[in-house]
Amino acid sequence: MKRLVGAVLIALVAAMFLLPLYSPAPEVPDGGILVLELEGRIEETPALDPLAQFVARGPALPSLLLLLDMAAADERIEQLVVRVRPLDCGYARLQELRAALRRVRDAGKRVIAVLDLATLNATREYYLASAADRIYVDPGHLGPVAGIAGQYLHLGGLFERLGVAFEYERVGQYKSAVEGYASREMSAPAREMTEAIFDGLYARLVDDIAEGRGLSRAEVAERIDRAPGTARELVDAGLADGIAGASEIFERAGLDAEKRVDAADYRRVSPTSLGLRFGPKIAMVFGDGAIVQSGSGPFSPPGFATDRVSEAIEEAVEDPEVRAIVLRVNSGGGSALASDQLWRTLMRAREDKPVVVSMGDAAASGGYYVASGADAIVSGSATLTGSIGVFVLRASLAGVYEKLDIGSEVISRGRYASVMGGDQPLTPEQRERTADYVQAAYRGFLDRIHEGRGADPEEVDRVGQGRVWLGGAAHDLGLVDRIGGLHEAVELAKQKADIAADVDPERVVYPGPRGFFEQLSELMSADAGSTLRQLLLPLAPPQLPDWLWFPLEGELAYLPTHWVEIR
Repeated sequence: MKRLVGAVLIALVAAMFLLPLYSPAPEVPDGGILVLELEGRIEETPALDPLAQFVARGPALPSLLLLLDMAAADERIEQLVVRVRPLDCGYARLQELRAALRRVRDAGKRVIAVLDLATLNATREYYLASAADRIYVDPGHLGPVAGIAGQYLHLGGLFERLGVAFEYERVGQYKSAVEGYASREMSAPAREMTEAIFDGLYARLVDDIAEGRGLSRAEVAERIDRAPGTARELVDAGLADGIAGASEIFERAGLDAEKRVDAADYRRVSPTSLGLRFGPKIAMVFGDGAIVQSGSGPFSPPGFATDRVSEAIEEAVEDPEVRAIVLRVNSGGGSALASDQLWRTLMRAREDKPVVVSMGDAAASGGYYVASGADAIVSGSATLTGSIGVFVLRASLAGVYEKLDIGSEVISRGRYASVMGGDQPLTPEQRERTADYVQAAYRGFLDRIHEGRGADPEEVDRVGQGRVWLGGAAHDLGLVDRIGGLHEAVELAKQKADIAADVDPERVVYPGPRGFFEQLSELMSADAGSTLRQLLLPLAPPQLPDWLWFPLEGELAYLPTHWVEIR
């Protein structure tokens, strides 16, 4: 059986390597109409090798940005049709995609969006589509443009019923992640912060939609409150221009079907043939998810493992052809130790080459800690950042044991040794020592920001306090240097590396693609049965976010205030 599974794995990997070799560049007609379908999860890290492409959960943002830049530069492409279906992507990355669509329009190309959803709130998808010249809606579409919302759970009452008592120490009145475990409702500081985030994001959405559709802010807000959702309602509200499905759009929009070019084929066009990505090298390194020290298996998402990211940065520093480094941070935080190790890596790297951080949907707490080690930070206006604060959360299970009639004894040597026992409440001495520990970690956080960004620690403390800021507000406070996405981060890296403004540098992703034998070795070293299952069933069921476990494992972590999807 093992030999059979091994043979299947070898055949699969060999096929994935060989097939791309027989995929020539497509014929792109003059007056071409590029058709792009956007659906599902938008990944942060581009899949560089065939095996990574096979297990990817969706298209990668850098790959989509490159495709749209190519469409803007290609004189053969005259129009772009984007079919927008349900998306798993935060608003900051949506803004990056939306800006790329606007660059296509600015290049003189017509952009048409087709909305095709069935959901209770399609504001996210409509926001992206509003960058197009014209919007069509599938006849069966049901997706209200209803605004934004997020649900915040507070489990204090549930845990109390179970007999679990959570004790915590925190620095920063807005560092409210502990409230999700220990409280029944949102505190006043947390509510103030959350309301400000929603106000800022909503105002930006209304402004952008108003600009895209030629409406006033008041008109857009009024329509959102009506929540038009059917195809006819969207057209009657002036939020769409016509009704047509993907199979009908060419006829309804007066497009020549013979000029169609599918994005899957167009990706095989060389960017350099269009005058793109031909200049000096800029290294691109990606960190996505909870910040941890070590990575996991060959089929796990790339993640944000300090050892992997640090090795990639060091490799880029040693490459004489690399002129600058752009680190993409899309993380709400994680291990305090891993964050500090990566911060030190950035500080060493910037001694040799410019280092620019590009923030994704979030770069908060440990994510901001890491970013502060760069020469400059570029943030999206909808990025969640800041959360400069520290907390320790500890579950006391004595009440659970009593309810279940479980006997528990802790034998320890050392006054503070039993803090991690998880049974009895902290003694006053233990609580005081724990508070000292948390304060020391917070001072270390402020010192790192001071050393990395030259910021006054007292001023950082004033705007910190665990508060999460939208990128626009963070820019006004001096926490970030420029508003934008990967595109703007590369432009800033070009400036710092003295690369001419009219040159489009080659972006080189580190670490690079793994070779055939390296991937095969990883496959064969893993459990054969589970490896084959992951290959054949790459779409794993949803899991709780990795950062959720940090407080329950007793590790000091720089974590987000709350981590809620805003729809």
